[in-house]
Amino acid sequence: MKQTTYLGLTIITLIFIVVFTLQNTAEVSINLLIWNIKTSLALLIFSLFSLGVLIAIFVLTPIIIALKSTLKKDQKIISELQETKVINSEKEV
Repeated sequence: MKQTTYLGLTIITLIFIVVFTLQNTAEVSINLLIWNIKTSLALLIFSLFSLGVLIAIFVLTPIIIALKSTLKKDQKIISELQETKVINSEKEV
């Protein structure tokens, strides 16, 4: 069932991308300092979206790694505390 849902969403997304690209074929001019670039609007939007995704990945990767490291340390401390609690409860019995 999940695979069918993912396949359906993928097909709908691809259709959306194709329709978007066909409707945004107008040429736009980009002026930045000394550069002057002419490209299609769809290509420009796709490029800027991709650049935004890459920037987000580069910014969030160190944060995710740090959080995973903290989680591992916390899980180790929790397991040690649980073992200590089990040992203490066995001594009381």
